[in-house]
Amino acid sequence: MEQVVSFLFKYRPALFSKSQFGFGARPSILFIVAAMALLGLLVYFIYFRAPLKLNPAWRAGLITLRCVLIALIFLLLMRPVIVAPSVVPGSSYVAVLMDDSSSMLMADEGSLTRLDAVKQMMSPDAKFHTGLEEKFKLRPYKFAHRAERVQDASELAGGGSRTDLVAAMEQAVRDSAGLPLSGIVVMTDGSSNSEGDITESLSTTLNNLRGRGLPVFAVGVGATELAGDVEIVRATAPRRALAGSLVTAEVLVRASDASRRSVRIDLAEDNRPLRSQEIPLQGQATTVARITFTPTTPGLHRYNISAAASEEEPVKDNNSVEVVVEVEDARPKILYMEGEPRWEYGKVREALSGEKNIVLVSILRSADGKYYRQGVESGEDLATGFPKSEEELFKYDAVIIGSVEATFFTFDQIRVIEQFVSRRGGTLLALGGSKSFSAGGYNNTPVADLLPVYLSAQNVAVSEPQTFKAAPSDRGRDHPAARLLEQADANQKAWEMMPPISLPEVIADTKPGATVILEARSTRDRNRAVPLLVEERYGRGRTLAMMASDTWRWRMMVESKNKSFETFWKNLLRYTVEQVRRPVEAAPDRGFYGRGEPARIRVEVADEKYVNVAGAQLTARVTSPSGKSFEVPMKQALEGGFEGYEATVIPDEDGLYKFDVSARRGKENTLLGAARASFVAGPLNREAYGAAQNRELLRRIASETGGRYYTAAEASNLIEDLTHTEGPSSMRVSYDLWDMPVNFLLVVALAAGEWFIRKRKGLA
Repeated sequence: MEQVVSFLFKYRPALFSKSQFGFGARPSILFIVAAMALLGLLVYFIYFRAPLKLNPAWRAGLITLRCVLIALIFLLLMRPVIVAPSVVPGSSYVAVLMDDSSSMLMADEGSLTRLDAVKQMMSPDAKFHTGLEEKFKLRPYKFAHRAERVQDASELAGGGSRTDLVAAMEQAVRDSAGLPLSGIVVMTDGSSNSEGDITESLSTTLNNLRGRGLPVFAVGVGATELAGDVEIVRATAPRRALAGSLVTAEVLVRASDASRRSVRIDLAEDNRPLRSQEIPLQGQATTVARITFTPTTPGLHRYNISAAASEEEPVKDNNSVEVVVEVEDARPKILYMEGEPRWEYGKVREALSGEKNIVLVSILRSADGKYYRQGVESGEDLATGFPKSEEELFKYDAVIIGSVEATFFTFDQIRVIEQFVSRRGGTLLALGGSKSFSAGGYNNTPVADLLPVYLSAQNVAVSEPQTFKAAPSDRGRDHPAARLLEQADANQKAWEMMPPISLPEVIADTKPGATVILEARSTRDRNRAVPLLVEERYGRGRTLAMMASDTWRWRMMVESKNKSFETFWKNLLRYTVEQVRRPVEAAPDRGFYGRGEPARIRVEVADEKYVNVAGAQLTARVTSPSGKSFEVPMKQALEGGFEGYEATVIPDEDGLYKFDVSARRGKENTLLGAARASFVAGPLNREAYGAAQNRELLRRIASETGGRYYTAAEASNLIEDLTHTEGPSSMRVSYDLWDMPVNFLLVVALAAGEWFIRKRKGLA
C-alpha cells in the first residue's frame, strides 16, 4: 500500500508528516482577480450564453467540473511545494546497533539466520550500507548485554547470552556525547531479557531520547511467530514442603501452533523420572497447568519440568525449567479448639492417628466447663483452655476453631487470634457447626474480618441441615486439599463416590481474593452449588473456612478400605502448616542463575512476637555444589516494603548452592533463628525464551522517539526517513508537488468526466 501511495504522490508518506506546504510561485493579487474573472467569463460563454437543453442539476455539475479543472491547473501553475528538513550529507552521525545475541543465530525465515540478514544489509558493498554511508557518518555497535564499538558487521558472532536493548541505546547516547547525532538505527529481533522488569527503565530511556530529539529507527529481523514451538515460560513451586505432602507446581506453557491441542509435561526429581501429565493447550494463548506430585524423600531436591519436544520444533532449549524444593522432616503443631463433643472432632483426630509429621494438640470443652486436652507435652499445657497470650498461641503453626461460640473467647483472645494470622503468619481453619460462623455470633468480631466468607449481619439460628455432595471447584481441582488421588481423572471419580454431607449454615458470598477450593452441590437441585471449603490470604497468613459439620460421614458411610477421609484431612492439615512464617526466612529472588550471574538472597528476621528486627547479627554461609563452604556478608535492605537483609552470591560452579543463615540479637547473643535458601546455577539460555521477534516492543520504541519500524524487506526506506530528520545538521529543502502522478490523473479524470457528460447530452 505504501508503494502505491509513494508512486501517486511522488514521495513517501513519512516525508509529508515532517513537512510544511507552500508555493514556489506566488502571483500578485491583480493576476488572481484577472484569472477569476476570466474563469467566470469562460463558464458564462459555455453554459449560459447559448440556450442549452440541460436541467439545473446537470448544468451545475458541468460548471463544477470545469471550475475544479481550471482551479487545479491554476494551482499547479503556482508550483506547489513541501518544505522538509534534510540532513546535510556527511555532517552528522548515526549510531547503528546490531544485535549480537545468540537468538540471532536462529534461521526461522528460510536458511538465512537473523544474524546473516543483518550482516548482508551492513556489508560494505550492500545497498543499505552504502546509502547510509553516503548520507551519514556511521558509528557501528554490536550489543547483547552491553554495547561495544566495532569496525563493521563482520565482527558479529551471535555469542551474547542475554540482550539488554535499553542499556545498549543508553550506551550509544553516552558515547556520542558532543557529536551531532541524527538518530539511532537498531537492527534486532527485539528480544530483551535483561535482569528484572525493563518497564521503568525503558520508559525513562525513551523519554530521554525524545527529549534529546533522537529518533530510533528499528529494523526487525526474524519471524514474529515460531511455527510449532512450545515454550515453558515459567514454573513455580513451594520453596519448602513437609515430607509426605503433595506438592503442586504451576507451569506456564506457551505454544505458537494454534492447532496443537495438548502437550506432555514430564517431571523428574534429581534426574529420575517422577511423573508425566498430558495437559490441554489453549491455542496460542499462555496455558496455566498444575502438576501435583509427592517428593520421595526429605532433603533438597531439584525438579526438572519439561515439555516433550517434536522433531519439527524450531527451538528446543526453551522446553524445560528447574525448581528447587526443600522437603522437611519436621513436626509442626496445630491447635484444635472444639466447643462440644461431636463426631467430627473424634474422626479428625482419628484420621491423623498414623501421621508422623503433624502434631495435633486439641482442647475439647466438656459439658461441665472443663477441658479435655490431647496431644499436650505436659500437664500444665493449656490447663486453663485456649491460649490467652501471643507467647502461648504463637508456638503453633495453625489454629482450628470448631463449633465454639464467639462469646467463649475474651476480647484479648480474639485479638491474639487476629494477630496470629496477620502478623505471626499462621493459618486459621474455621469448621462448620451449630455454634460456628454467624450462628456462633462471630459476625461482629475481628474473626469475621479474618474469614474468607461474608457472615450474616445478624446471628442466625441453625436451620434443618441441607445435604450436599462435595466436589472440587474449577479453581480448586489442583489444590492439595482437593487431591484424594494424584491422577486428575481418578481424583474426580473419588470425589463422586463420597457420601453426602450437611451444612448447618449456607454461606454463599465469598470475599474478593478468596478461592473456593471445594463446592457443595445440592442433592435436591443439581444446579445449586455453594462454597464448601474457601481460602484467602490475610496479612502474613491465611484463613480457611470449612462449612460442613459432618465430614465424618466420608469415613463412616464408605468401605473400610476407602481412605479418602483420612487423605482429605491429612492433606488439608498439612497444607495449613506449610509456608507458615518463621522467625528467620531466607529466599533467593529466583531459583535458577547462570554461572557468574549475581544471585541475590533476601533474609527477613523477626523476634518471638514476629516483629521485624533491625540490627540483628547475621552469619551467612554458602555451600557450593563441590562442597566448598564460605561466608558471605549481609547488608540491611529496605526496598519496596521489604524490611530485612540481603546478600549477593556469584556462582562459579554448575549445580545446587545452599545458603544457610542464622540470626542473633543483643549483648546476650540470643539466637533468633536460622534458615536455609537454595538455588541452582548452570547454563542459562535466556535467548531461547521468547525467541520470536518482539515486533510490539520495537514499534513502541520507534513510535515514542519519533522514528519508525521496518521489516528487513522495508529497510531501504529507512535511509530516506532518516535523511529527513530534524536536527542541528539539517537544512530546509523544497520538494515540488506539481509533477506528482496523481495531479496528472486528476486533470485527465476531470477533463474526461466533463467531456463524457457533454457528449451524452449532445453538447460536444
